[in-house]
Amino acid sequence: MSTATDDTEQETEKKGGKKLLFIIIGAALVVLIAGGVVAFMLLKPKEPEPDPAKEPGAVVALEDEMTLNLSDGKFLKTQLALQLSEAATTAAGGEEALAKGGFDGSKARDAAITTLSKYSYQQLLKPKTREEAQAALSKEVNERYEGDVLKVYFTQFVMQ
Repeated sequence: MSTATDDTEQETEKKGGKKLLFIIIGAALVVLIAGGVVAFMLLKPKEPEPDPAKEPGAVVALEDEMTLNLSDGKFLKTQLALQLSEAATTAAGGEEALAKGGFDGSKARDAAITTLSKYSYQQLLKPKTREEAQAALSKEVNERYEGDVLKVYFTQFVMQ
């Protein structure tokens, strides 16, 4: 009778050993999966924070139109609007403060005179040259305002 009891005990031990093995393998898989999820969360590329100095903010229209001489003696009557950065908009007190005249456009006006007077009437008739002039003016204004102005728009552009 002792052999039947021994056989039963051995079978129980085998079944218990298999259960323990399954539990260990299952726990190991859970740990590996959890580790993979954590590694993915930590190592995935993060979206960069937007830079307020490069994000567009308010557009400020310069009130006065300007008439300037072109290189060939003809005239250009223009009016400008400036796309400020979000940082410049915030520093100026927001869009409402800017709308009440909280922005000095004298540097932009001077840059327009300097930059646009280099072109002739015939050059500025071509849309491509006008776009190049606008890009050159935007670059110059950006430098004069130390990066606070992202782009210059022509709200009026009449040549004679």
